[in-house]
Amino acid sequence: MMSDGLEPAYVLHARPYRDTSVLLDLFGRHTGRFGAVARGARSDRSKYRGRLQPFTPLLVATVGRGELKTLTTLEFPGKAFTPRGDNLLLGLYVNELLYRLLGSFDPVTQLFDEYHDLLVQLSDPGAAVRAVRWFELCVLQELGYGINFEYDTRTGNMIAPENLYQFVVDEGFHQAVSDHADLQKESLYPGTELLHLASGSLAEVDEKRLLNLTRSSLARLLGEKPLKSRALFRRQSRAQAR
Repeated sequence: MMSDGLEPAYVLHARPYRDTSVLLDLFGRHTGRFGAVARGARSDRSKYRGRLQPFTPLLVATVGRGELKTLTTLEFPGKAFTPRGDNLLLGLYVNELLYRLLGSFDPVTQLFDEYHDLLVQLSDPGAAVRAVRWFELCVLQELGYGINFEYDTRTGNMIAPENLYQFVVDEGFHQAVSDHADLQKESLYPGTELLHLASGSLAEVDEKRLLNLTRSSLARLLGEKPLKSRALFRRQSRAQAR
């Protein structure tokens, strides 16, 4: 933890702990992901009661030598973010992604800042999905699995806008032996879109191809255990379709 002040952090997940405490999964700007206990936070007299929810910004200090820390100072520097509907499910998905993929106490300062920006954008229904796709790419980059959108990984040539490219997980893009009649295949990417991705212009990229790109890349890291948030999203989609 920081020795000269309080650390900015967000609540990823909160659950009851023992009689009156709350067990928190936190994402700290300098500490990364870690677990902490807020003792007495569920008691009737606690000023924290009901406030320790996902997407809540905090300033914290902790003690403890083990992996599970105890909160000694807890402040609320601003209001909690409150995404609604599908955007809430997207936020829960991102929180679960961080919990599953980040190691304990690995500092990821840049990713913390990206997470803050994402929570801001989750209040805008039109920008939320692309914001999550961008964040997924940032997670891959932070974990050392960043995708190169500028070069053909097999030839070393720069991506040409007029060509089609095939994506291979853990390898990257290489020119496809195909033509533009096959562009409906989600595994094929036009060079123009890859160059837009390289510049961060996700609005110019087909949403299905972008989803296929991030999902296939993250699947290798997540392993076989399914994400609970995806199952929740599917259930809600089925309920809305009735």
